[in-house]
Amino acid sequence: MIVKALAASTLTAPAVRDLLALPAMAPVPDDDFLDHSTDALGWEFTTLVCDADRTRHGHVLSYDEDNPLGSQTATFNLVFAEAYPYDPEEEANVRWLTDDVRGWADELGWRFSTDATPDICETLLAEASATVSGVLGGEPARTVRSDGQFSMGPFALCRIWRTGTHAVVVTPLQDHGPYGYLTHFVLVLTPCPAEEELPADDAALRGWVLDRIDW
Repeated sequence: MIVKALAASTLTAPAVRDLLALPAMAPVPDDDFLDHSTDALGWEFTTLVCDADRTRHGHVLSYDEDNPLGSQTATFNLVFAEAYPYDPEEEANVRWLTDDVRGWADELGWRFSTDATPDICETLLAEASATVSGVLGGEPARTVRSDGQFSMGPFALCRIWRTGTHAVVVTPLQDHGPYGYLTHFVLVLTPCPAEEELPADDAALRGWVLDRIDW
């Protein structure tokens, strides 16, 4: 598997702190959510990759509740990079999807490269993870290497932190549509009470991660 195109941004400490703050925010009425998210949070609706919001930091944010502010049950997925892995024997999709990824990078102000190596992708995730560790004040509780259940590739490390009420995850994650070929690089905040133990076995841990964060 080759990474044909990569659109990437820097995951900054302010962006991480903004994400971590969402469950603790004061709830707003459903009728006020869209205006509040635009005026107070700087979110802007986007159809890049999927229906989502573009944050004030230029990342793509999706969530699994209609009005997630102040919710202790919502899961938030913040995309800070997109990789396009492909099989060289299936060239039909190369041109159009590479151009799409380039277009997203141009619109979001992200860096764009072609033929990025797996090491470059691994480094991007490691840098994002170092930022998360700096904000949370500690190293990940667990790491596990992603596999074909997560995406078509690259199979980079998935890192998991605990906050007492949530799990924080940096990982590659597959695109379920409309394209189906992409790999999101995501920062995910998902509910996970302190008393819940992570599976000890790597295969079971991969299943736990996907059950919690895949969308």
